[in-house]
Amino acid sequence: MKTSSLFTQPYNALILKAVGVVLIIGTLLDYLVMLVPPNFLDSTWLAALIKEYVSRGTVPLLGIAVLFLGVWLDRDPDAVGTDRPLPTAAFLLSALLGLLFLVMAPLYFNSSRLTSAAQTRQINEQAAQAQRQLNSLIDQQQQRVSSIISNKTQLAQLEQQLDSLELPADQQAQLQQIKTTLEQVKSDPKALEQEAAKARTEGLQQIETRQKEALTQLQSGLKRDRIYTTLASLLFAAGYAAIAWTGLGGAQTGTVRKRKAKTLKPNRAKKQR
Repeated sequence: MKTSSLFTQPYNALILKAVGVVLIIGTLLDYLVMLVPPNFLDSTWLAALIKEYVSRGTVPLLGIAVLFLGVWLDRDPDAVGTDRPLPTAAFLLSALLGLLFLVMAPLYFNSSRLTSAAQTRQINEQAAQAQRQLNSLIDQQQQRVSSIISNKTQLAQLEQQLDSLELPADQQAQLQQIKTTLEQVKSDPKALEQEAAKARTEGLQQIETRQKEALTQLQSGLKRDRIYTTLASLLFAAGYAAIAWTGLGGAQTGTVRKRKAKTLKPNRAKKQR
């Protein structure tokens, strides 16, 4: 067999049809695998599933286009009226995918809204838990410092340990701050409460800042995904529906016109006689 014979029209049509079928079947298998294990009651799982479906929506569309290109190259002018199972199956699949993407658009919008609410509650709960942990830690530290200051022996031992520590230069400032705080608290017991209130305020501000940043990032990301996935799903639904209507509806319209043309020809022949 010559190499040039592999690039003739029948072989080109066969290759295109094979590539189109592989693209379509491969994507459908991906869709089925992503359904396992199913958890349709979980809005987060459902939103992620629909997002993955939409991200692969162009592959079957490309497969159908390549398939029909191969069918067009392999067309037989003498068999115009005969049924061809492969294009018909592709048109039916297009109708099914169009309906699927049409249903997924509002479904994803609602699932994304529920996911956003659930993740917002989770962020708020984490912030509340961090606040409780901060308050508990400050209370424990305050009680510990109060017990040390009230015990002169422990206070003297702590001061000796701090004086004997040999720390790097970057930690000397922290050590000096601890000594200053101890001296202030020893001279004024109310200074401990002031330091605790200051630490609590700073800690709560940091927690609120992280909470706001997490909520802003969450809302912006989900809003972007919601708009893109919903519009892309509707676009795919319109594209697949147009292909299905062109093949199924257009084929029926063409068949009706051919029948009318056949019935008109004998009538015209009779009139000419």
